Amino acid sequence: MNHRAKFFQLAVYIILSISLITFPLTAYSQTKSAKTEKIRIGTAISLSGPYSAGAGMTQIPNYNMWVEEVNAKGGLLIKKLNKRVPVELITYDDKSDIGTAVKLGEKLILEEKGDLLLPPWGTAMHFAIAPVINKYGYPVMGPTVSSENLREIALKVPYFFGILNMPREQGAALADLLEELGVKRVALIYVADAYGIEWTGKVAPDLGIKKIDVVIFKSYPGDVKDLSPLLKTIKAADVDALLCMSYPGDTFLITKQAKELGLNPKVLYLGVGVAFPVYKQMFGGPNVIEGIMGAGAWNPRVAYPGAKEYFERHVKRWKTEPDRWASAFTYASLQILEQSIEKVGSIDRKKIRDTIATQTFPTVIGPVRFEGGFNVQSPGEIGQWQKGEFEVVAAKEKRTAKPIFPKPSWP
Repeated sequence: MNHRAKFFQLAVYIILSISLITFPLTAYSQTKSAKTEKIRIGTAISLSGPYSAGAGMTQIPNYNMWVEEVNAKGGLLIKKLNKRVPVELITYDDKSDIGTAVKLGEKLILEEKGDLLLPPWGTAMHFAIAPVINKYGYPVMGPTVSSENLREIALKVPYFFGILNMPREQGAALADLLEELGVKRVALIYVADAYGIEWTGKVAPDLGIKKIDVVIFKSYPGDVKDLSPLLKTIKAADVDALLCMSYPGDTFLITKQAKELGLNPKVLYLGVGVAFPVYKQMFGGPNVIEGIMGAGAWNPRVAYPGAKEYFERHVKRWKTEPDRWASAFTYASLQILEQSIEKVGSIDRKKIRDTIATQTFPTVIGPVRFEGGFNVQSPGEIGQWQKGEFEVVAAKEKRTAKPIFPKPSWP
């Protein structure tokens, strides 16, 4: 079994075994005194290791930009102090290691005396820190965790919120789209870790309901270096669609080798990484990836106040576009945190948690509202590269463009 899958199972076991820790400890101060000079927000996130590329694309730039923007206003408005208080971001490197992430999360709480926490990157890491944030009563919204297993333990970790769209919405939207396009035969491959296994477990039944035949169903290890034998088999099978539940490294590998082999199904769908701006650069330009689909989706054309402006600020600050998968969800989670703090008027973590759980928040991904700990608002489920933009093509009612079908030939 892949080591990430083992870590994921361990994290789930830990969470399920802490049913007695439903309410946070009360020994930690919930409010700041009138002498508060700064609000300390900590995060243990992957600055190194295999998760660092995703973290560096989706969360870290948005964390830093939000702090800069808040401090440019003088800080967060704390009504009980009748003033704005600057934010200090404390960042530790979890080295893409689950055990390290858990230890550093507690260090940020117990030693650094952090007022609030921001989450790590990736599904398994979010599962691992859930018991910690719940134990100490730190509300956290996960922008890069997509897992139906969260629903099984949501009541045990009420301080944890899932803001990213989940497999049940995205899987159903993908199946609906394939049915609409008349797809009959697909190959379904997936990375053998938490993300790939769970996503495939949701998508495969949805395809069956639509009577779409899965003619090839195969997993591959997370550290795979060559998928050409499997891709050659898929090419020989002459499927209508290749669906890949992949992480960034294998997303890039599949794209490269499919192009080299001339594997060009009518639908090419890939997982995490396809919505990264670097994806359209690394293969020779937007025309090369024209028509490729992936998980998402968001772009600056969505009809929500502030979306275009957020995109432009990100480009100006970092000289690169935000990804179309989780960057906007990350920034939205920070908008919600800021709005909740200002509604509460203090750093009372329980009141902040209750505000997040019960109110609706205008954000760059739309009006976010949580039900049972899960965001019910999303700007789109499936995206497709079209003329350099990752257009929303599913769900149908959320489209920013009609889907291109079939996918154009590789140039």
